[in-house]
Amino acid sequence: MFCSCLGEQADHQHEQLVYTSKLGVRTTVDEPLSASQAIEVLQAGNRRFVQCDVKAGGLGPDMRRALASHGQRPVATVIGCADSRCPVEQLFDARPGDIFVLRNAGNTCTHAEGSMVGSVEYSVLNLETKMILVLGHTGCGAIMGATKQFMERSAQESTDQSTEASESEQPPQPGSCKSRSTLLGLLDALVPVAEQACVELGGGSTEEIAAHAVKVNVWRTINFLLSYSLIIREKVASGEVGLQGAIYDMSSGAVEFLGKSPKQAQLLNYDGHVVPSMGGPVRQVS
Repeated sequence: MFCSCLGEQADHQHEQLVYTSKLGVRTTVDEPLSASQAIEVLQAGNRRFVQCDVKAGGLGPDMRRALASHGQRPVATVIGCADSRCPVEQLFDARPGDIFVLRNAGNTCTHAEGSMVGSVEYSVLNLETKMILVLGHTGCGAIMGATKQFMERSAQESTDQSTEASESEQPPQPGSCKSRSTLLGLLDALVPVAEQACVELGGGSTEEIAAHAVKVNVWRTINFLLSYSLIIREKVASGEVGLQGAIYDMSSGAVEFLGKSPKQAQLLNYDGHVVPSMGGPVRQVS
């Protein structure tokens, strides 16, 4: 149980300074929060969540009508995992209208997912959010599945190198891009994350590599956003928008804020303008 009240009064006073909303909920009548204010609001909300002191509550009729009539002005945009144990609004003690949330398995853009990137662009252009947070979490099933695939492949390669020459003649293996399962294709695309985590750790158990791969995957998603969105890249470069990573610990409830990607400065000079999957002509299914 985490119920410490240390510094609680000061926290609440600071939250009131940056989180005041004119209609009781965040709408377009409110000014956008800066990137630094937004991250402070998220941090304070998570502290309340960990301390069992949530304040968000529900929405009464007046608040619902305000959101419907005046539109949304979220504090931040969060890309999170679809895992049902990681509800983004609750772990930041937020209510409807507070956070623009995007979720998929593994909080990832491994398949050049244009809808995720386009939705983030919408939030910063139309909703004027100034903070984009990519949120991974401990015990991620997608990352663990990808790590197991990586470990199995590594073991097979080390025990039977002679099969390498004939692999192209073999039927598709589970998890390959040729597999009929979309889920296995998703895990296959995450295998490089596990491989990089293994390299950075210098080896380790499946559990150790998967735990580190969660952070590697957060950076990978952030780097993809910077690489393939001119809109996001320009706004981050100008200082108007912040782009950071974080990891939610499912056991403690605490969010570890990681800050900027180590490759941010390098990627701000990248020249990608369109997500690869969105670069060609639109294909309609007949």
